[in-house]
Amino acid sequence: MRLLARGLHHLLLLLNVGVALASVLTYAASYISPDEFWYLFFLTYAALPLLFVHFAFVLYWGFRRDRLIWLSAVTLVLGFPVNNRLLQYSSTSSNPNEIRVMSYNIGSFMENGRQRAEVGRTKSSVAELIRTTNPHILCFQEYSSQARGRHDITDFLLDTLGYKSGYFEKIRDLRHEGFAGMAIFSRYPMIQKRFVPFKSKKTTNALIYADLVIEHDTVRVINIHLQSNRLRNEEYTYVTDLADNNEERKRGLLKIMGKLRDAARERAVQSLIVEEQVNRSPYPVILCGDFNDLPSSYAYQKVRGELNDSFIAKGNGIGNTYAGIFPSFRIDHIFASSQFEFFSHQVLRSKFSDHYPVLSSLYFATEE
Repeated sequence: MRLLARGLHHLLLLLNVGVALASVLTYAASYISPDEFWYLFFLTYAALPLLFVHFAFVLYWGFRRDRLIWLSAVTLVLGFPVNNRLLQYSSTSSNPNEIRVMSYNIGSFMENGRQRAEVGRTKSSVAELIRTTNPHILCFQEYSSQARGRHDITDFLLDTLGYKSGYFEKIRDLRHEGFAGMAIFSRYPMIQKRFVPFKSKKTTNALIYADLVIEHDTVRVINIHLQSNRLRNEEYTYVTDLADNNEERKRGLLKIMGKLRDAARERAVQSLIVEEQVNRSPYPVILCGDFNDLPSSYAYQKVRGELNDSFIAKGNGIGNTYAGIFPSFRIDHIFASSQFEFFSHQVLRSKFSDHYPVLSSLYFATEE
């Protein structure tokens, strides 16, 4: 019995060492471009599970009063800058002068394969969500609308919901269905706007920004949509159904890994473009968007830079924003310059897309 206990002890020790080493590599993946060491990128998907495994080891070694608790404890401390992005518990507050900001990848209102009536109902539901939450600044990714027309959502937001200004960058022509692209709507005056393409073919991945006048200050709102993984629905079955270990499934999994690798490399390049735009801004920045990447990723690290993350400031739990088959993914973010203070962060469970909308409130602390 004693021999069995000793064997289990050594097995757990080896497992703990392995988890610690994997975590260190995961932390490194946040700072090393996948364009240089692409294989490290895949470890970013393990960051959250590894965090919970370390918690379990801390509890286990602590319960046994074993000095080996230092293995996971030290690893967690070393990885705090990354782990802090993954799990939060915060209280919210409010301010009468708060600015409510929403970021939402609306997935073109799920137009692919849906009847026109269904798309219309989705647009009506989204419009009602916006009416009830009443964001002052609204950033859409994968937005679609007719060029004009009183029955479409762009004019509805401007004419009926009372947004003072709007910027819809029409990136793709959907022919009879209108246009797809990115949009910023604001209850504040808009004095300048710009489109910065990422040179991604046949996608709406890009950056747009608009300068808004809020009280007596000017703020630059940047809306980004980083490279999509472009996985088709049938390819997800290679991940969800692992029972059949045949050659077709192996090829499918390798194809998925290739797509994830290539998209990560694209996002690494795009994140540098975003970083440059943030650094060149003459005004404080609010940055929203669909990163298609996790908080443990290189793209997140580069884009965030010196900006504050609303989830770190006021988030709770793991804050997943992806409504697909991987529910622990937080890939939609709202950042802001140090001139702002966040008061709340919410992920609204409104499943009108394969993303959940993110709603944050902040206050622009002007100098006295």
